[in-house]
Amino acid sequence: MEKTNLVKVLLISLSSFMILVSGCNNKKEEGRSNKDSPSPMSYIENKQSPSHEAKAIVLSMPEITDAKAVNSEDQIFLAVKPKHLERFQLTSLKKKTKKKIEKKYPKMEVNVSTDQKIFTLLGELESKLDKKMDSKDIERELKKIQKKSTDEA
Repeated sequence: MEKTNLVKVLLISLSSFMILVSGCNNKKEEGRSNKDSPSPMSYIENKQSPSHEAKAIVLSMPEITDAKAVNSEDQIFLAVKPKHLERFQLTSLKKKTKKKIEKKYPKMEVNVSTDQKIFTLLGELESKLDKKMDSKDIERELKKIQKKSTDEA
């Protein structure tokens, strides 16, 4: 009876050891494959650096919890999520945010929105940028978003 218990313990420990070792090998292989393939972010960084910087500026503000931003050649679209108590002062928050971004990019037209609909649309557009969208496609999508931001719900 002791031999069967010993065999069970040995089998369980051996199988758990094998699972542990195989899990470590997969992580090493994934790490190597990531180093070999080029990063898709390099395309986005070159074209979308103004929107990334604008997002960083806005996220440094204590009133903002989250932000989405996309830019074209001459426009920056920015959607922000304010903290709960800041919702009472949305117009002043928009002005303050817009002023900060315009100070950094004086030659670009800055559009700031606190609308949840625009926030989601810009988030979807940000995720589409991974597919190497053409600047004309980005411009077209931003025009659609701008039209929806001026529509009254």
